[in-house]
Amino acid sequence: MEYTVLILFHVFFGILWAGGAIAAGFFIIPAVLGAGPAGGAVMAGVLKRRFPRVMTVSAALVVVTGLRLYMLRFSMDWLVTTHGLVLSVGALAGLGAFVIGVFVQKPTADKIGALGARLAGAAGPPSPEDASEMDRLRTRLGKVARVTAWHLVVASLLMAAHQLAARL
Repeated sequence: MEYTVLILFHVFFGILWAGGAIAAGFFIIPAVLGAGPAGGAVMAGVLKRRFPRVMTVSAALVVVTGLRLYMLRFSMDWLVTTHGLVLSVGALAGLGAFVIGVFVQKPTADKIGALGARLAGAAGPPSPEDASEMDRLRTRLGKVARVTAWHLVVASLLMAAHQLAARL
């Protein structure tokens, strides 16, 4: 029973996390960044709807359930099978996305939000230093979001193909 419940949670929250992060990394964030100052209003709407929190909680649940599932399946004999290797590489890609998202992507987005709020409250245009910092942070966020999305594409494809790999 534990295994079945873990699979249900892992798959549901994996779909939510990977789908959201892939859409954000390849479409939403690039569109927002390309919109210039108008993108700030869209990001404010995304934040208002708690998208980052949903992504973080979903990612954490996927990692926790995935680790438990891995513990239930793990053995050295299983690890060297095609099935075990595919799931292990998929897990590493997912863990990579989690680490990048929590320790790079989220702090970068937070810095953009804080700087944007400070600039919105300031009188006049931003200083050249502030404008340069905002451009640097926006460029970094775009790149990091794509890297996270690609990690989750790889993880999703491998997780989806693990039953196929078990037959090889």
